Amino acid sequence: MDIIQNLWMLLILPLMAAFFIFIPNGCMSYPKRRITLFLTLFGTILSLVLTSVCAHHLMVHNNDFFESNILFLNAGVFKIHLGVLLDNVSAFMLIILYAVSVPVCAFSYNYMKNEEGFSRYFIFLNLFIFSMAGLILSTNLIQFYIFWELVGVFSYLLIGFYYKKPEAERAARKAFLINRIGDFALFAAILGFTYFAIQDNESILYPLLSLKDVNSWGFLAYVQLGALMYTGICLLMMLAACVKSAQFPFQVWLVEAMEGPTPISALIHGATMVTAGVYLLIRVYPALILSPSVLKIISIIGIITAVTCGIIAISQNDIKKILAFSTSSQTGLMMTALGCGAYSGSIFHLGMHGITKAMMFLIAGIVIKKTLSSNIKFLGGLREHFPILAAGWLLGALSLSGFFFSGFYSKEMIISHLYSSNQFLYLGLFVFAGVLSILYLFRSYFLMFEGNYKGSIDFSKNEELPYNGIDLFLLIPSAFLAFLSAFLGGFLAPDFQRYIYIIRQKFYLIRHPELEISIFILAGVMIYIMWHIYGVRRFKIKKIRLIYRFIVLQFFINKIFEWLYKFLIKGTAKVIKAIDKYFINGFYVLLSQVARFGSYLSLRLQNGNLNSYTFCSFLFVTLILLCAVMVYFKGLSNYGG
Repeated sequence: MDIIQNLWMLLILPLMAAFFIFIPNGCMSYPKRRITLFLTLFGTILSLVLTSVCAHHLMVHNNDFFESNILFLNAGVFKIHLGVLLDNVSAFMLIILYAVSVPVCAFSYNYMKNEEGFSRYFIFLNLFIFSMAGLILSTNLIQFYIFWELVGVFSYLLIGFYYKKPEAERAARKAFLINRIGDFALFAAILGFTYFAIQDNESILYPLLSLKDVNSWGFLAYVQLGALMYTGICLLMMLAACVKSAQFPFQVWLVEAMEGPTPISALIHGATMVTAGVYLLIRVYPALILSPSVLKIISIIGIITAVTCGIIAISQNDIKKILAFSTSSQTGLMMTALGCGAYSGSIFHLGMHGITKAMMFLIAGIVIKKTLSSNIKFLGGLREHFPILAAGWLLGALSLSGFFFSGFYSKEMIISHLYSSNQFLYLGLFVFAGVLSILYLFRSYFLMFEGNYKGSIDFSKNEELPYNGIDLFLLIPSAFLAFLSAFLGGFLAPDFQRYIYIIRQKFYLIRHPELEISIFILAGVMIYIMWHIYGVRRFKIKKIRLIYRFIVLQFFINKIFEWLYKFLIKGTAKVIKAIDKYFINGFYVLLSQVARFGSYLSLRLQNGNLNSYTFCSFLFVTLILLCAVMVYFKGLSNYGG
């Protein structure tokens, strides 16, 4: 069978799994939980194998891409195609998606087995994987937008899984509403590009807004629009990416999303929804390079996000919130790399961060489940009782901070590009953001796993149980991701830029040993300092109360969004309600009375007892009412203008 025909299976498998999970549980009085797990794992594992085979085929045959399209809508010159597009970039993204999805699905079986909505959870999980796979495989920007919206819908359902809890319902609604800003921006940008793309020859630009011909329709729009208007459309695209990837100041929705189940946090933060914004910019990068100012803005927003979220993460005590701000900070580094031209490094860091962050979320889930607490202030000493978890968290901290393992190779690729291209300001800020990652990651490690345990749960019975009382369905997925986080970066780094790039020009990694050694020494010194502060506690940091409170409250960004929500959304809703209540309903009542009066006059006219005085009175009243309505609408238009 042709490899292109097999690619459709990546979309069909999760849909079939969701369907067959829904049907038995809708017909039977008890849920078949093992069948649910089997269907989900079968689909994700088979998808991972199929994607790996396709990626290997691409590299061996040195092909640029595989594409298959069907005509979905034909309206004259306006045609929309649906299909699948697999190139080296999308193949890498699919491998990361399924490499994270497989362990998350296995982990979810034990983590969610006592939950009321077990089957509902796995249905949403499969539909989410389907949406993300469709987004990655999209053959054009219009299809990309369809799956972009589906990802938002199913993430909303998963974040609000515990819908009976007010906090979860509020977090899901907040994430959904904030993401509507980015969705509207992306829709407006697609309309802008579509208008100018359909003016050209069909044979060149169809499928419409094809993601393999971004430079063609991007250049066409640039020529017809001019630099200023083209930059405006690209800024809309950038806004969509920043909202979806939780960049400054839109990172507030990502922290609230921690109300969802922990495995979902691992999936959303690892390699799916949060990275969808970065993937969008990667896909349209050939169009973005025509507007250097947009790339500069992307790099500025990215570095601001990396630094601010890194500072906020240092002040947090909730495990999942620390990881949430870490995700925004690391995604900011990817954005910075994209804006500065290190796009291969950005893609590589996206993958390595996704695997490592998913592993750390799964470990956090085990810690919360075992200790019944997510506050690192009330933990400590867990290395003695759970040495496997301590080793995994330490591995993740070393990798994400760029000190060792896979994170070292991805950050080295970006830093080397910044150093070679003489972008020393961004290089300094990038290194500073890396130092911040060391601070919050090792602060969490030392407070959680070193020192004395401060909780009330007795772990002594776990010492007699295998694997310290941790179920294999929880441990094996975490160990699998830990293995990938440790070795995958070193395995892929030497040939990564040779096979995976965005534009035709290929860049190869130029090593700078003196830079690597300097950063390595700096990272070691910072870890040593954190060990003295939070490990052996030889000295304390004196907090400045006002500054500390300012940081804990996230620079009041969340408060500003809440105020805007109450002022704009609720205020607008009240105005519309008042118009509907006092104007629309009243207008309908008035029309009904006029109609009744008109019917009365017609009856009088038929009976022949209508005099001229009554008829003139009716015309006069009707004229007055029409004038009043016209004056009212004229006043509304003047007020709105």
